[in-house]
Amino acid sequence: MEPPLGPVLDEHWAPDHIVLARRVLSYAGRLFVERDANGTVIVHSPLADMAAVEHRYPAWALGPFGRIEPEFAVPRRPGVYALVSAGVARYVGGSNDLERTFGVRDGLGHISRRDAMSKRHEEACRLNRLVVAEAAAGRTLDLYLLPLEPRAWWGGRRGEAPSAVAAEIVAAARPEWHLPE
Repeated sequence: MEPPLGPVLDEHWAPDHIVLARRVLSYAGRLFVERDANGTVIVHSPLADMAAVEHRYPAWALGPFGRIEPEFAVPRRPGVYALVSAGVARYVGGSNDLERTFGVRDGLGHISRRDAMSKRHEEACRLNRLVVAEAAAGRTLDLYLLPLEPRAWWGGRRGEAPSAVAAEIVAAARPEWHLPE
């Protein structure tokens, strides 16, 4: 008689790379959202205790937001990233510093009151809301990266602009997600 098999702790599987618009993006792990002891996603709204906020700030600034952390370390270099859910690329974006974009302190990993009040952080706020909503619905988000060569400022060989490569991929792949309003 064979011993009974124990419960499988992690059944998540993702391919080690995906190809979008003839570009190969490598698997960089899952995006984890902070949860309490019961498994409920912990959210916060940094502007919630401010008077008349609804009239002054757009919906993307109001939250709810959560703390997000990538499963593995993200390289400190420019590149393109794709958020993939159930094998489908849902969002593609470009970043001049992937580590900062997905950082717990500076990027979409934690949205502060200052971030929510700044138009410059709109994409990070929207992405945070998107990732938190997916986690609250019980879906896993995988992160895929295409690191690019840094752009030379001294007139040497210039690397590709992350935003241009991301736009090229979006035009060809047409991810199904749009950032929440």
